[in-house]
Amino acid sequence: MARVTVLGRTFAGVAAAVRLARVGHDVTLVESPGEADALRRALGDTLGFPAPWRDLFKKSGRPATGALGLHGLDLVPDPDGAPTDRGDVWYADVDTLGEPAARAWRDYVDAADDTWQALRPLGLESELTPEAVERAGLHPRRSLAHEAAGLPHPALAERVRRLASARGLDPADVPAWWTARLAVERTFGRWRLQDADGTPRPASALADVLDDRLVERGVRVVETAGQDADATIDTRDPGVRWRRPPRFGRRDTFTAQLLARPALRDPRRPDVFHASASSPGGDEPWAQLLSGALATYAAHAFLTGEDIRPTNKALAR
Repeated sequence: MARVTVLGRTFAGVAAAVRLARVGHDVTLVESPGEADALRRALGDTLGFPAPWRDLFKKSGRPATGALGLHGLDLVPDPDGAPTDRGDVWYADVDTLGEPAARAWRDYVDAADDTWQALRPLGLESELTPEAVERAGLHPRRSLAHEAAGLPHPALAERVRRLASARGLDPADVPAWWTARLAVERTFGRWRLQDADGTPRPASALADVLDDRLVERGVRVVETAGQDADATIDTRDPGVRWRRPPRFGRRDTFTAQLLARPALRDPRRPDVFHASASSPGGDEPWAQLLSGALATYAAHAFLTGEDIRPTNKALAR
C-alpha cells in the first residue's frame, strides 16, 4: 500500500482521494480553511453532465443511486431547465425567435457538438498533449466575442456571450471552443437533487454524500501535509485564467495558453501530479472530477505499474 497525499479539498481532490483509496492506497487529503464551504458554493442549485458524478461513485464504492439514497436523495432531470431534445429546442426557438433564428441556432449547436467531440481528448478523457491539440484543430485566436458577432439574431448572440459573462468574464477573453458547453447542455441537460417526497434540494447537498465517501474509504482529512508521501496530487487552483491573445504572432494564443496550463505530470518531479480548476479539462465541477480521475490513473501507474484507465469512457454515458 503506497502513501498518497492529495492537496486541496476540491472536486478534483476528493475524486482522486476516494478513487485512490478504493484501489488500496493510504490516502491523506490536506484541506485549507474554507475549502469545504467553497466546494458547497460551487455546486449551486443544479448539476450539469451527471455521468462523471456517477462514474466517481461507481469507481470509489457504492454507486450514486445507493449513495444518494442513504441521504434520502435522488438525482433527477431539472424540470425547469432548458429542453434537451433537439426537436423541443427547435420548436421553442421557433415560437420565441422565429424559424430563421431557430434554424441558425440548431445548426450552430450541432457544430458546437463537433467542437465538444474534439475537446474530449484534451484533458478530459486523456492527458493533454501538443499533438492532440493540433489534431483538434482549435482556432488559436477566435473568442466567444467573435462567435457572438457572427450570429444572425441578438438573442442568439447573447446566449453565446453569457457563456463568459455569467462567470464574470469578458467574451473577448475566452476561447471560441467554449461553445462546446452549449452542446453539453443540450445533450445532458441540468439535473437536481430531490427528497423522497419530490421536494427539491440544492446540489450543494451532494457535498454531504462526498464527505461520507471520504469516511467510507478511510481517507484522512488533515490541515497540514506530512513529508513521507510516495506520491502527491496537487489540486489547489493556481488561478490560471484565459486572456485575450495579441492580434499577431504565435505567442500567447488561446491554444498556447491551453498548453501552458498546469500539466498532469510535474516535469520536475515524477511523483507529483496536478489536477485543478486550472487544468486543461476546465473548471466546471464535472470537468474537475475528470481531471481528478486522470491524476488517479497516472499516480496509480507510477506507484504500481498498473494501468487502471477505463476502456469504457465515462463521458460516453
